[in-house]
Amino acid sequence: MSADERAGRPDEFDLWRRLTLMVGQLNQSLERTLASEYQISLPELMVLNELRFGHVRGTRVQELSAAVGLDQSSMSRLVTRLENKGLTTRVSCEHDRRGVYCMLTPEGAERCEQAEARCRDELTGLLDVASFDDRWASLVARLRHTAAGATP
Repeated sequence: MSADERAGRPDEFDLWRRLTLMVGQLNQSLERTLASEYQISLPELMVLNELRFGHVRGTRVQELSAAVGLDQSSMSRLVTRLENKGLTTRVSCEHDRRGVYCMLTPEGAERCEQAEARCRDELTGLLDVASFDDRWASLVARLRHTAAGATP
């Protein structure tokens, strides 16, 4: 018997717990795909995506931290990894010598576009499967309902 069944009707905590578990499983699957096919991690793809749609002159590392949900130290290491892979480059700010901006390289933009498209396809398939699992079906339905433009 699951915790939800013992407690009766699931409340927000139960839904949050199920959502966390589902997202964890989805992330693991996406991580495997990205690592094997594109040699990047999911957080790296998130940063590449932020840069792809960010300012043409680059995005401050602090802004990337906030957009992706990583602390400054983790973001700095991630940006270094991306730079070592030739996917990003760092540029200094003309107005503030302490400011560091990050920009996509042409290779980074191409890999981001390909990896994002692959993740979208993979996620659709994973959610299709999850929609038939009693643990995830209601969460998938809510997610898709919201993504379709309806208010939750």
